[in-house]
Amino acid sequence: MQTAKFDDRPLSPAHQDDLRRTVSPIKTRAAIFRGAGRPQEVAEVELGPLGPDHVIVEMRGVGICGSDLHMVNGDWVRAQPMILGHEGAGVVTHVGPEVSGVAVGDHVAVSWAAPCGRCASCEQHAPQRCLPVRAAITEGTMIDGTTRITLDGETVYRMTTTGAFAEAVLVTGAAAMPIPESLPFEQAALLGCAALTGTGAALNAADIDGTTDVVVIGAGGVGQFAIQGARIAGAPRIVAVDPSPGRRELALELGATAAIAPEELAGQEPFMRAIDAVGSPATMENAIEAIGPGGRVVVVGLPKAGAVMELDPTELVAREKTLTGSYYGSADPIASLERLLDLVQDGSLVLEPLLGSRYPLEQINDAVAEAQRASGGRVIVTPTRSS
Repeated sequence: MQTAKFDDRPLSPAHQDDLRRTVSPIKTRAAIFRGAGRPQEVAEVELGPLGPDHVIVEMRGVGICGSDLHMVNGDWVRAQPMILGHEGAGVVTHVGPEVSGVAVGDHVAVSWAAPCGRCASCEQHAPQRCLPVRAAITEGTMIDGTTRITLDGETVYRMTTTGAFAEAVLVTGAAAMPIPESLPFEQAALLGCAALTGTGAALNAADIDGTTDVVVIGAGGVGQFAIQGARIAGAPRIVAVDPSPGRRELALELGATAAIAPEELAGQEPFMRAIDAVGSPATMENAIEAIGPGGRVVVVGLPKAGAVMELDPTELVAREKTLTGSYYGSADPIASLERLLDLVQDGSLVLEPLLGSRYPLEQINDAVAEAQRASGGRVIVTPTRSS
């Protein structure tokens, strides 16, 4: 019998009936993406059927991430039609009979990289690098190879295993990460991607301490959390680099000791750590140049498909510099989220100042247009609103 989280009482008869009904697909509205240069259209899709280890989450807040913009701009091409969006939070409305850890009514952030637990990466305690998840992201499916979304009988694919620009999403139970009911959904949405990715890059991959000078290239959503991660780790000097004056100002509020335009980076004293939250060949090259001997570059941003960088091996060999990547915070997402929630609780990690404008699902194209301008905080889509 399914039991509620934090409570040993069984689900009510009404909820048990609800579980039996969830075998059949449900209808929900979603923003349908059919290619770069074309507006997304909101349509009713069929979601399901619900498998024994699946949950359905009613989405209350979804952030527009740089990965979504790569799709919109045509930098990446994947199966279509597709529902974009992967950084979100909401309320569990349905649970399969084999799900444990969450129950109907729980508030959750959605992970786009719930691991299989069986591949080589998972067995090496690196679930963020799960091989089947990587394959599913490429194919636009869930980890089991299905999408469980159709539009008038046509298969609809998922952005990053999720497809969160919708009133509801169906994901594996492991992808629904519990959050406190006191945390607003718009803020909680950031935890699902930007916070885990950016803060993890600083706290896990960069190995920052009280003696480490850090430069963060790109002060957008992920970069803003990398700055906070560097501050939490105790870095004495944190320089944020971004072309947007508004983002540079916010970086100072988040803990950067200085915020500069990209053309000013060459004049800075060398750093021991560089976090590249953009991920273009040019910013990676700038990051390598910005660190001193023995320094480390952590690349967390993703480039356009086919991007290639030029690298002078002398920078790595003779100066013993290190270049590494960081994917989804370089740690188990569920364990990392628990740590982040503690940091939010004690005030070390702030969320609300990072939020930008909010848009309903019907205005998805306006929301994307604002996110493309990259001048403010994280743009949030609110597919459904709490009553």
